[in-house]
Amino acid sequence: MLNHGRRLLKPRIRWIALLKLALPTLVAVAGQTRPALALPSTASRWEAPQQLEVSVCLITPPVGGTAAGVPLAVVALSRPTLFSVEPLQEVQILAGKRLLWRRQSSSQGGVIEGPIAWPLAPIRPGQVLSLRLRPLGTGPADFAVIRLQGAPAQRLAQGDALLRSLGSDPIRWRTAVDRALQQADLPLATALLFAFEGPSDPELNDLRSSVFQRSCSGERPDPRP
Repeated sequence: MLNHGRRLLKPRIRWIALLKLALPTLVAVAGQTRPALALPSTASRWEAPQQLEVSVCLITPPVGGTAAGVPLAVVALSRPTLFSVEPLQEVQILAGKRLLWRRQSSSQGGVIEGPIAWPLAPIRPGQVLSLRLRPLGTGPADFAVIRLQGAPAQRLAQGDALLRSLGSDPIRWRTAVDRALQQADLPLATALLFAFEGPSDPELNDLRSSVFQRSCSGERPDPRP
């Protein structure tokens, strides 16, 4: 069981300090994705005679490297939240060339915004899927592609067990995110922070808002009403 003593009640300055340690990694990764997640467009030559670049800022799962030239995001929970800063027109998940799931914006002008709950069966350890994101204002074949890969079996099982153990207690959630940040485990920290199972809590909400506003290209308006 987690200790509910004084150690858990971190002052706000502690969260800010940890956030400053985590965000440069997040920003650097997304900066890599902005000029190179400035990702090459998947549009065919006739649709894009001059090759376009499609940029996305993926908060979670966070991109942490590349595999075969494709941005790689290791998944720390088997049912990860998907969260892009930019509004999207379309989201796809593929296994190889097989389309597993798709969500498109509505014909009435609605766009896809905010966190997306994982829509498929849990990701297995080492499983590789392709996440394709089409930002607002791009052509029908212009996608940013990110390779999602399930963490090794022990790490994925530990992440899922931790998630189940947290219940609805905000102190437990804050402590778990805090520990992941201290251990520089950004995939786990962001997965927990934006998990749909997480409670609405002032400190957690402030951290969620700060991550959103500061990710990739500086400050953004607070998305909360």
